[in-house]
Amino acid sequence: MIRSAKPGLPEEPAPIAVYAATPFNANTPASSKQPISAPAVEETNFKYFQRQTEIHWYGWIAMTFYICAFVFYMYVRIAHSLDLGPGYIWYGIYLLCVEVLGFTTTIIYGLNLLWNPVIEQFPEDPSSPGRPQVRLPYHVRVCVPCYKEDLEILRRTILAAYDALLPAGCSRTIYLCDDGKDPRKRKWCESMGKEVVYVSGRARAPGEMNGKSGNLNNALAQIYPKEYAIPGNEVVCVFDADQVAKRDFFLKTLPYFDAGDDIGMVLSPQCFHNLNLHEDIFNHSNIHFWEYMQPGYDALGFISCTGTNFLVRAQAIMEVGGSPMYTMTEDYALGMELKKFGWHCRYVQEYLAIGEAPHEVRNMYQQRSRWTKGHFQIMFNPKVCPLFQSQLSWGMRILYSSGVWAYMCAAISTPTFIIIPLLTIWIGVFPLVISRWLTLGLTIYSVATQMVLYYVRHPNHTEALWFAAVANSLLWWTYIKACWRAITAKLFCSVITFKATAKGPGKLENSAFRDLWLPGLSFILLMVSVGVAIWQLFTGASVLSPLCISMLWALYNAIPPYLILHFAIFGRGLHLQFLCKLCFILGWFCGIAALVIMWIIKVYNPREYNGGVAQNEAIGVLFRKIHNDIT
Repeated sequence: MIRSAKPGLPEEPAPIAVYAATPFNANTPASSKQPISAPAVEETNFKYFQRQTEIHWYGWIAMTFYICAFVFYMYVRIAHSLDLGPGYIWYGIYLLCVEVLGFTTTIIYGLNLLWNPVIEQFPEDPSSPGRPQVRLPYHVRVCVPCYKEDLEILRRTILAAYDALLPAGCSRTIYLCDDGKDPRKRKWCESMGKEVVYVSGRARAPGEMNGKSGNLNNALAQIYPKEYAIPGNEVVCVFDADQVAKRDFFLKTLPYFDAGDDIGMVLSPQCFHNLNLHEDIFNHSNIHFWEYMQPGYDALGFISCTGTNFLVRAQAIMEVGGSPMYTMTEDYALGMELKKFGWHCRYVQEYLAIGEAPHEVRNMYQQRSRWTKGHFQIMFNPKVCPLFQSQLSWGMRILYSSGVWAYMCAAISTPTFIIIPLLTIWIGVFPLVISRWLTLGLTIYSVATQMVLYYVRHPNHTEALWFAAVANSLLWWTYIKACWRAITAKLFCSVITFKATAKGPGKLENSAFRDLWLPGLSFILLMVSVGVAIWQLFTGASVLSPLCISMLWALYNAIPPYLILHFAIFGRGLHLQFLCKLCFILGWFCGIAALVIMWIIKVYNPREYNGGVAQNEAIGVLFRKIHNDIT
């Protein structure tokens, strides 16, 4: 049964003193405590983890086809589509470079499809039917860091961790790590008994970069004093304030540590109670990450910590110096630090905790901005930049740099693909020489790309993967701002402060204008351009032309900004779900229709193309005088 908080707890507005955690070995006789400086005992029973994988044949076929299609497409693009004349060839080359950027991000994503991890089968404990048998009597130290979150949210999280089942012989202690110094939370923890410990009172440094890491490290330093060796059965579990564990959370995660004494971390995916998967325009569900990338990371041996719902061996996190303080994305950094020290990680492919996703526009953008800034902070810091870490293999260095690379590619490619159809519609400049060769190469390459990016194990994941593309299109300006903020902070030695995502009554309800002005401007420009293109088609322009292709392209680009504007004005509900479904179909229609037009279009060779500027009959009457002057 879930306990309820004791009613009538008194309010105490006065400041409180320091409340510290008891060391893990406080109840151990002094004579048996192992100082960390004592001579090491030979660990004859140490078990090394042996990673097992199996080939994912579809992934190998799709990736092989994709690479071959890209090589053929590059040949076609270079040999048959760049003869735009001296005045515009730079435009075609620029687009070609942007397409190469897209290839690199797809290749990195596709690596996760090549192998599947082999999931161990854990034996059942004969003395406790229904529960797995574990090698060690693990003691789980559940840490719930908080600042100003509402007590009711924290109560649900702590009670769920309190009531979650444990393998036989294991035990737990829960620590509410409160940086907000809330007396009501302290009183409630005291009412729960000795298994729930209230930790608070640390002094936050002015301009502290990562309050969550500082909060966690404060508790860990008290639980694990530096002068004592930490036994291998000590495990730390971290839940964010809103993450409610299922009853079998520890039964499904703790046994993974048995695979090897060098298993440093066990991860589980995240899901949210307030999220409808059919209106997930900000990709909170992250299906492509949890269902396709993380299993691939597990097979590759890459540690991608995600900040909550994870367990880490106490020896491991204390060896790397605790939760990293040098970045706002301490989870990403912690995974890299563990990998540098030779620890392994396992991923549980099952949703074992439920949280709350931000659904206010300001909150959503603020959360993604924090993630992006944290990644750029690490990349621009030579001491911790993955590319300069000699303890990592070059493969791991590339993977740990891939997040920033994806942000940079999106920040370049998204505005580029928005501007190109506008330039064609308004001034008639198209960056490609259309030919049968180009159409063939583009068709093959497009099919190969979809085979990689839209590979799904369940049909209902297709829409979720599309939402990932929508969110990426909405966030390109956030990526640019985050990069700029990280650069200026490095140049001028300023501090980027941590801003937690508000949950519950503390959610941000302030104006989202700062986030919506650019999607609004983009949507207006794109839809006006679509209207101009339609008008030109009715006034003499050829349907089978770059103009019609650009009109479809602009319509496709207008989908993400329209969805975020509709969400901001009308909120969530059946109307948004219907529009998302409609836009999903419309997006695919625009892409397929553009390819069909390219197949039946009149070939625009260099002689007919006039150096990048389409013929008059391909554009219409709006800017015919301009074209006549140019040509």
